[in-house]
Amino acid sequence: PLKDGMDDDSFEFLFKPIMDRIMALYQPGAVVLQSGADSLTQDKLGVFNLSIRGHAACHRLVASYGVPLLVLGGGGYKVKNVARCWTY
Repeated sequence: PLKDGMDDDSFEFLFKPIMDRIMALYQPGAVVLQSGADSLTQDKLGVFNLSIRGHAACHRLVASYGVPLLVLGGGGYKVKNVARCWTY
């Protein structure tokens, strides 16, 4: 489990090497990324502290692998955060 208050740098530090390894090992033909906005700062139920830029950096990383990508929302309990996140 990840610690409460996880910020952009800490999340990227973990996310990038894990995703690099997964993509190299499994070589998927497509990726479905479930990407809820509850990881963003000030979410009512989330405990992370990601910015919208940090959230988007994860999307950019997964898109950079060059395989078809389907991004799904889910989570996000502060309406303004969700709207800003999905229009960023």
